[in-house]
Amino acid sequence: VLKKDENVPWTGTLAIVHSYVTHKTVKEEEKRKLLKKGSELKSEHRQLEEKERLLNNAVKKCLELKNSLLAQQKGTQSSLERLKTLIRLIQNEQMIQVTMTTTTTSSLLTVPWIKPSSASAAMHKALQQSQGNN
Repeated sequence: VLKKDENVPWTGTLAIVHSYVTHKTVKEEEKRKLLKKGSELKSEHRQLEEKERLLNNAVKKCLELKNSLLAQQKGTQSSLERLKTLIRLIQNEQMIQVTMTTTTTSSLLTVPWIKPSSASAAMHKALQQSQGNN
């Protein structure tokens, strides 16, 4: 058969076959590399999704903590305002009036040390409310 087709050079045909085999080998190697790279990318994708999930959970916890702290801050500010009101009442009203006489000790015991007034009654109520809220 080869003798009949002497017009076709054998070296040219071998070159074509060799070129095809080389091309096929290169393509298979490229395919293998791409499959490996695809597998690596899928693994990296799974890792990134896990990191995203963890970060989302961390952000949720931070937001919950922030809201809790804001609520505590509001409560503290409310208590502080009540305390400021109480201090203003104490500063504006004279709660204790002491009458001192230098004549006798018995006269000191018979004189009341605290003068009851409407201001002291209001102060007493404010203190009870403050203690009840705390």
